[in-house]
Amino acid sequence: MALKRGHGEKSPSLWDGKMLYYIQMERQREKLIRYAALAVTAFLAVLGLVLFLAMRGEERLEVGFALPRITPTPKITPTPTPALVQVTPAPTPVQVQVERNYPPEAVDLVVDGRVLFTVESAQVAREAVQRYLGETARQGLDDDQRLLRAGFDQTLTLEEPSGLGELLGLEEAVSTLKADEGLLPVVRTVVRCVIERGERESSARVNARLLTGSRIYRSMGVYPYTLSYYETKYRGQAAFSEVKTNEFAVGPGRVDVLTEDGGCIVGEASPTTGPAKVQVAGFQPQWPVSSGTVTGFFGMTDEGMSYGVEITAESVARVVAPEEGVIIYCSQRGSLGLVIDILHDETGCISRIIGCQRSLVELYQRVKKGEQVGALPDPASGRMTTLHYELLLDGIPVNPQKYLPKR
Repeated sequence: MALKRGHGEKSPSLWDGKMLYYIQMERQREKLIRYAALAVTAFLAVLGLVLFLAMRGEERLEVGFALPRITPTPKITPTPTPALVQVTPAPTPVQVQVERNYPPEAVDLVVDGRVLFTVESAQVAREAVQRYLGETARQGLDDDQRLLRAGFDQTLTLEEPSGLGELLGLEEAVSTLKADEGLLPVVRTVVRCVIERGERESSARVNARLLTGSRIYRSMGVYPYTLSYYETKYRGQAAFSEVKTNEFAVGPGRVDVLTEDGGCIVGEASPTTGPAKVQVAGFQPQWPVSSGTVTGFFGMTDEGMSYGVEITAESVARVVAPEEGVIIYCSQRGSLGLVIDILHDETGCISRIIGCQRSLVELYQRVKKGEQVGALPDPASGRMTTLHYELLLDGIPVNPQKYLPKR
């Protein structure tokens, strides 16, 4: 409040002036304090609002006056609601075209739409494929396998270069195909022949003309064989199908093993020992020595079984063929000495003469009944010689004296 001076009053003193000045200064300070308090309150309100909006993810509040930049306290942003999530689409791949300098006739070898490589020309491509096929088709075949056909089950085309591959020469192209058979697998049909053996059976029968304890084999038996052919298809080195295409019987088929066991009991050697005489049409043999004496008989002796007769003759005696036939053996036979076998082909009988000094016939020579076939020791020596004579009917030794004329 202003101080007024009354009439007749004294002029204010210096102290009064200072007091007035202090009072005015105090009022201005109080006014500044109020303004400062209002400014601080407004600042804190604005700051709180900014922080609140920052935490809510809202835009920064624009105010009409500049505020210092305040860095909010880092805080984990909550996971957004799925409905608000936006997925960024994957970028579209971009093919980079590489500029390559190819010859004018260069081509791509394309298999089922896939480029394998680029070569200088179509001729080089065909040659590379043919060489690869020829060198690969017979790989891995066994000894019993034969290649029937080979090729590809994929579509091969030659197209203009796409510019994506390097240019290969002939050798490089073949090496590329051989290094990985999966690039262009070879489809092969292979024929395999399998020899399949069947079974054979055995049978035996008793022969009353064969000595007891003896056995002869009429048939050694034959296995039935079948050739079976199989076709196997390979893709690369892996087989994926096999079928049996054909089969053939080989040989006469199954022939059983046939044996004959002896059923004849032979007693002591004598002119009548042995099985009953079997009539053989047209077979009437003569003695194989022109003169001599029977000194041994067919049958059991002290030294074992005798399968023929012993004839002691002088050196001048002639050794002849008992019946017409063919010489089927005429040579030395171990400890027996010289053996001459004559097959009387009309009857199937065999005359066996053992003990000649030398043979006068040759192998497979035909001789007549009574023709000389062997010689005894030199007549000048005056020695007596013993010949052994056997007769075999159907391969079985029988008593010759039952078929020779009586002496």
